[in-house]
Amino acid sequence: MKKLFLSILFLCISFQALAETPTEFVQTLSDQIITNVLKTTDSQEEKTKRFENYFLTALDVQTIGKNVLGRHWKAATEEERKDFLDAFTDMAVKSWADRFNMYTGQEISFTNETPAQGKNQVFVNSFIQDDPNPISVIWRVSNKNGEYKIVDIVVEGVSMTLSYRNEYDSFLRDKKLPELSEQLRKQAEQFVSKEK
Repeated sequence: MKKLFLSILFLCISFQALAETPTEFVQTLSDQIITNVLKTTDSQEEKTKRFENYFLTALDVQTIGKNVLGRHWKAATEEERKDFLDAFTDMAVKSWADRFNMYTGQEISFTNETPAQGKNQVFVNSFIQDDPNPISVIWRVSNKNGEYKIVDIVVEGVSMTLSYRNEYDSFLRDKKLPELSEQLRKQAEQFVSKEK
């Protein structure tokens, strides 16, 4: 078990080193998730742990969480921000692991890169070959000091960041940030219960 964990951790670190372009970074990430998570016969709990390693290595959770909260981030205390980021990260990992479980062997084709607003950011454009209609998936990738990180994923024109922001902004009209964090923890627990 320890050997398996160390090998996956090594892969999570190595895919960053292997990437020379944003497209190579995302393509290597998706290839390794398919090979080392989705195509294995391990338990769902083990797959989720492995997916979490990739997720946390590849995504800039701090930036995503800050963008998701928008104006509410500035009004939050440091403790509230940390609590939210912990709850949001756990929920997002479980949610996206659940979505990736719908994978049934579709090919992912990467087409090109286009400029994105934001310093050192580009869109990596791709399609999931899900007949009869390919699904558009756009990865927003930032380059911070030579290290690539995903800061948003846009599926069929729907931004992950904006979707979460709209949902949470609506929630926070009547409630406080600690209540949102608690709600996210409950959502994460629901995904865990599905694994058992």
